[in-house]
Amino acid sequence: MGPDLSGSVGALSAAVLGAALDMAGLAVIITEAPLDRPGPVIRYVNAHTEAVTGYSAAELIGRSPRLLQGAETSRAELDRLRRSLEAERHFIGSTVNYRKDGTRYLNEWVVTAILGAGGEVTHWLSIQRDVTTGGRNHPGAEELRRRTESILSTLRSIAARNPAPAREPALENRLAALGRAQREADLGSLLRAELAPWPDRTVLEGPPVTLRPGLAGPLALALHELAAHAARRGALATPAGRLAVRWRTEAGRLVLDWQESGVPAPDDGALRSGYARQVLDEALAFALGGETRLELRADGLACTISVPFEG
Repeated sequence: MGPDLSGSVGALSAAVLGAALDMAGLAVIITEAPLDRPGPVIRYVNAHTEAVTGYSAAELIGRSPRLLQGAETSRAELDRLRRSLEAERHFIGSTVNYRKDGTRYLNEWVVTAILGAGGEVTHWLSIQRDVTTGGRNHPGAEELRRRTESILSTLRSIAARNPAPAREPALENRLAALGRAQREADLGSLLRAELAPWPDRTVLEGPPVTLRPGLAGPLALALHELAAHAARRGALATPAGRLAVRWRTEAGRLVLDWQESGVPAPDDGALRSGYARQVLDEALAFALGGETRLELRADGLACTISVPFEG
């Protein structure tokens, strides 16, 4: 089951951040805004959350974080959480949580609000870490909260430049891409799912590649942005257009070549600005140490993505 965050300006950006923080060993949970039972309802978890808690994404999505609480979870800390979110829209704290197998761990977490276009809270973003062996109240927690809120503020301002009716379908489609990344570990399967509407106009060639969870999310979003651009104004928007995607592994990296052809008036402007640029340049580079090269050729767009990969 993929995350369902439609209607939130900042939620997708938080989901991208969640995939990125897999690389830093941090768990990320996104919930809906209502705090009363049965909420807050979980709508997204990253791979590290699954690793820490022992629950799969499918087992957590649709449930409440209360699933992770038990006999030694501090009621006073949970009450402070509720008061802080209602009054200040952010929280830093720690208490005992429980894994699926019943073992306890000391969880430190930072919670901050995800805001809609009108400034209303649409979701909560929680960044968590197991500090059982490292002690509690890590001195970097407050700085992490400030940086997270700064990132979300920047991403919200970029998203808000587009009118809401135009933004919502794009948001839902990007979330669907994230959902596919949570289900598909094979690169070829991920590409076939993304390009399913155009089976006769696409060529996919490459060896079997299993994507680790921290790589799958950002890469799925990058491929979605390329496919969406091709469908709007590239090779998949014109009858004569064709698309070839080829990938290989070499020298500890996964290299993917995206080549469009048959496009009468190639245009890569949309990929060099706004959200697509964030995904291709910033998210891949920040989260994965990746590199992206865009080239506008005479008959279509060419893009090469290179990311660290351990087969």
